[in-house]
Amino acid sequence: MATERCDIIAKPITTIFFDLDNTLIPTRKGDAKACSKIADLLQNEHDLSRDLAIEASTTFLSLLRRCPDNPEFPLAQWRIQLWEDALPVDCKHLAPEIYPRWLEYRIRYQSPGSNIISMLQSLHLRYNLGIITNGPSAAQWEKIDKLGLEHFFDCILVSSDLPWAKPNRNIFYAACHYLNVQPEECVMIGDKLETDVQGGIESKLGATVWLPLPADLHLGHDRSLADIEEQYRPDYILSSVLDLPNILPRSGVSFGSRASTVNLQQKTTRNRSASYNRFLPDVPDLFSSSSNSCDSTASMDGN
Repeated sequence: MATERCDIIAKPITTIFFDLDNTLIPTRKGDAKACSKIADLLQNEHDLSRDLAIEASTTFLSLLRRCPDNPEFPLAQWRIQLWEDALPVDCKHLAPEIYPRWLEYRIRYQSPGSNIISMLQSLHLRYNLGIITNGPSAAQWEKIDKLGLEHFFDCILVSSDLPWAKPNRNIFYAACHYLNVQPEECVMIGDKLETDVQGGIESKLGATVWLPLPADLHLGHDRSLADIEEQYRPDYILSSVLDLPNILPRSGVSFGSRASTVNLQQKTTRNRSASYNRFLPDVPDLFSSSSNSCDSTASMDGN
């Protein structure tokens, strides 16, 4: 399945908003590979049986997805605690040693790859680029930092730094306000119908694009737009983020003349409560109805 439609977006587009997890970076796949490597390590270097090694790494991944960050603890300390909880009783002392190895594997396997980096470089010559991601601040900014993604984007919003999370339209309006663009000039691309697509639709963005995960394709590769409820129905379905340029307008604003490009230092205020002390858009205190607490909506995968 390359695309649901073969035509290109007809509206003038100046800005592209990307989801982070499972859109720009292979979060689920990368985490599974990282935990598989840790299972190997536990078996080969610490003499755990294969079953116990797999059980420990699988338990850790489940715990992490349930609660990827706890604001009462530094991020590293929280993850070490999760490893202690996951490891067998006589191996819990290994948690401080296992954690940095897991983190190294995680970043390696979550790398977006040179093809996606090249696409972002090319798109940034013609469009404003933004990331709008749900999830806890420290965990999401860690991925953005360690993968070097901030260099390609004019705007990065993490829901836990703001009063809103996708699909709340205000997080999309905040990004538009920040970049000085209108919603109808923007495209949102992400893997979740109920956050990325629904939020883009309710915000009246110029177009929404869905990237189904393999689990979403159990209904078949020929699933059509008509099969999706109207409130979640994207304008396009792509099998890879790399197909995005194929549906974008052939002309865009040039790098040198992008009217919507902003000076980040001048347009923003500092969020002193955010773990990474990021700059956030100076937007009105709009209606808030989201929660970024440690629950299933703030999963490690983001939204």
